[in-house]
Amino acid sequence: MAYSISKKFLTATSALLLLSMSSAPVIAAVSKGESFSALSAENGLSEAAKQYLLHYPSHSGVDGKTVREDTAAVFIPFGATPEGGWPVVVWAHGTVGVANHCAPSLNPRSDRDKQYLNTWLSLGYAVVAPDYAGLGSSGLHHYLNARGEAWSVLDGVRAALKQFPLKNELILVGQSQGAHAAFASAGYQPEYAPELNVRATVLTGTPYFEKGTTAADILPPAGNKVQTGGDPKIPYIFYIYLSAADSNPQLNPADYFQPKALPLLKEASNLCITPLNDEVMKAGLNAANSLKPGIDLLLNASVDTMLYPTLKIDHPVFIGIGSVDINVPTAMQKRFADAVISAGTQVDVHIYEGLDHSGTVNPSLRNSVPFLIKTLHDKP
Repeated sequence: MAYSISKKFLTATSALLLLSMSSAPVIAAVSKGESFSALSAENGLSEAAKQYLLHYPSHSGVDGKTVREDTAAVFIPFGATPEGGWPVVVWAHGTVGVANHCAPSLNPRSDRDKQYLNTWLSLGYAVVAPDYAGLGSSGLHHYLNARGEAWSVLDGVRAALKQFPLKNELILVGQSQGAHAAFASAGYQPEYAPELNVRATVLTGTPYFEKGTTAADILPPAGNKVQTGGDPKIPYIFYIYLSAADSNPQLNPADYFQPKALPLLKEASNLCITPLNDEVMKAGLNAANSLKPGIDLLLNASVDTMLYPTLKIDHPVFIGIGSVDINVPTAMQKRFADAVISAGTQVDVHIYEGLDHSGTVNPSLRNSVPFLIKTLHDKP
């Protein structure tokens, strides 16, 4: 869905940039093991004056101990560097796949994401965009592993603050899987990276897993109708299984998937989300013809890795929800918002009527930018 930024919206630019110039400390020391190079122009953003591919050391959040090297893209806005450095939007991306070559820094970004990230750049924010462990780096990406996402994101921010003229004033921003990563990062940050100054978190299309989450929660039945076409959430189930199987090679896919789904499950370890989704829809894969009852046992065994460390965040959180989202069911997102509010987090929730998973992203800016201005003004 196309979305035009109004003049009223653009007047927020000056206020947002001025508010971001508070006296938060700047991290400037260069660390051994970090390196960066120019990001390929075709994978860049038009509102970035400079753009880089950053390699940085990180600790695996999957096993909690392995030292690894991850990657991130870094985008610097046009204009003179503000005193103290550029404030930072930390962009946590949505589902791209689990294979190395699916990393966002290695591919052109979608038109939706280009518009969204260019808006933040035009508002005077640098963008640090981690790929997550296993994307652009060694090993299989463990999909929706909350600690794995968070540690990689937070280590990427640490590295970027040391290498570039950035200010330690951070906004965690994420869509879909990225909303999961951003909220997990907000939860892990006080313990894992207490030196980072996170001012707010902005989420759209947020997945929410609880003890007892079932396949029906992820792939809810369409009323009393029998589903005959493909379901765009089947790739998510594939990626969850592949992540579990990477940790436990003894898993047998035939225990969880029907024969119709097995050929594409095998290909899913190499196919990025768009071609995989195309194949799923072409084959007409859905819960009824692809999953076995055992899939709930897999989800029960995997859910601990997908849980947020806490729902109580010590800074304001914006939650945008599309009213007709089928990728991350609207009902799941509403349960998430209710749970975060109940935990005592300061939350600003917006429902976007008639908008789906992807269509909510850019229209949400009309609310998330004023939310951020108010947050920066109220909380120096």
